[in-house]
Amino acid sequence: MPKKPPAQAGSVALAEPSEAEQQAADGHRAGPQIGNVIRQLRRQRGLSVRQLAERAGLSASFLGAVERGESDISVGRLSLIAEVLGHDLASLLGYSIRQSQPRFIRPDEHVRMRRGNGIELTATRIPGTNLELLLATLAPHSQDKPVTHAGLDFLLVLEGNLVLRLDDTDYPMTAGESAVWPSSHVHAIRNDSDEPARAIGLVTETVY
Repeated sequence: MPKKPPAQAGSVALAEPSEAEQQAADGHRAGPQIGNVIRQLRRQRGLSVRQLAERAGLSASFLGAVERGESDISVGRLSLIAEVLGHDLASLLGYSIRQSQPRFIRPDEHVRMRRGNGIELTATRIPGTNLELLLATLAPHSQDKPVTHAGLDFLLVLEGNLVLRLDDTDYPMTAGESAVWPSSHVHAIRNDSDEPARAIGLVTETVY
């Protein structure tokens, strides 16, 4: 039988599995899948396995094995990867180890309140985190009370027009627009229009 030609020296670039292929493989593994989290964050940042490995001081072959779930990784090495990806270790692990089953929030677990005339607020605390989701409904010509707190605020206007007041500056916002700001600055929202408005917000530290 003819012999196979000898392999040529040099590096060989291995193609990454497609997202669908990797998700199918992940479905056969139980428990936290930190490799899948690393791969998704890496791809979001436009990094190859080799680029991420070099920046974290690791070998590309090792990182590839971690992403595929074929190798464990120490906390020390994971912290290096987290730093490159713009996370601290705790936030990186938060993507994968909080819980393995969905946690459903009952209607009576929401916190409902009125903040001034014409403003209704519903707060939902996200279990296992300090995050809080806020749904605000503002009647025409209503104004929220100014507040400050820890963390970051995110606001998305769902319907109508709102004004975000941050420190002493007004920022008009229309439906579909969003904004993010440090919560330590005095802020409030109001509706100067003749129509009701609705917005959804996210705060990174529990307020209500």
